[in-house]
Amino acid sequence: MRACHFPPTVAVTSVVVGYGWSLGWRATPLLGVAIAVFLSQLSVGWSNDAFDAEVDAMVGRTEKPTVAGEVSVRGLWVGAVIALIGALGLGFSVAGGVGGSFLTLAILAAWLYNVALSRTLWSWLPYAIAFGAIPPFLTYGLDGRAPAPWAVAVFTLIGVSAHLANGLPDLESDQSVGLGGAVVRLGTLRATVLSWLLLAIGSALLILEAARTSLALAGAVVLGYLLAVGFATIARGRQAMFQAILLAVGVDAAAVALLSH
Repeated sequence: MRACHFPPTVAVTSVVVGYGWSLGWRATPLLGVAIAVFLSQLSVGWSNDAFDAEVDAMVGRTEKPTVAGEVSVRGLWVGAVIALIGALGLGFSVAGGVGGSFLTLAILAAWLYNVALSRTLWSWLPYAIAFGAIPPFLTYGLDGRAPAPWAVAVFTLIGVSAHLANGLPDLESDQSVGLGGAVVRLGTLRATVLSWLLLAIGSALLILEAARTSLALAGAVVLGYLLAVGFATIARGRQAMFQAILLAVGVDAAAVALLSH
C-alpha cells in the first residue's frame, strides 16, 4: 500500500467516485468505476516506485519500500501490469467503448509520465491529459453525452497545479541526481507561483459556474482557496504548501460534484 502512494490513490479514487455519483452513477456501475479507478491508481503508483527505485536508493529515500527492502522492483512491475490489465478491462466493461477509451487515455498518460516524461520539462503534460480525461470518461460512460467544458478545464488545471506542488518537496534531491522535471526546470519560486496561479484560474472558473446557481457554493470555493493560501503562508515549507493545495483541491472537487448533481 505504501508503494502505491496510498493517500493520492485514495484521494483520486474518491474524487472520481464522488463526481461520478453526482452525474448519476449508482449501485453496481458506480462500484465498477471505483474499482477500475483504484486499480488504475495502483498500477500508476507501483510502476512509479519501480521505475524510480534506483534513483530513490541513490538519494537515500529509506521511506520507500523498495529502498527499505520490503518489496522487490520485479514484484512492483508484476503488480503494476496486473492492476493495469484489470483497470483497462473493467473500465471498458462499465463505461463502454468511448468512456473506457478516456479512462485508458488517462492511465496511459500516467504511465507515460512514469517511464518517459517525469524527468523532463513536459512532466506536467500527462497530468493535464489524465485529469482532463476524467469528465468524459464518466459522462460518455454514463449516457453518451459530452462533458461540460468548464469541468474538463477545472480538472485539467487542478491536476497540473497539484503536480507542481507535489514536486516541490523533492526538488533538491531531484537536482542532486540530475533529474529535470518541470519543477526542477522552473525552480522553487516560479513553480510555487505557477501552482497557485493555475489553482486560482481553475477555482475562478468553478466560482463563475457556481455563482449561476448558488452563491453559497461559490463563496465556499473562495473560502477554500483563501484558507489554503493562509495555511501555506502560516505553516510555510513545501510540504505544507502541498497539503494546502490538496485542501483547496478537495473543496473544488466537492463543488464540482455538487454543481453536477
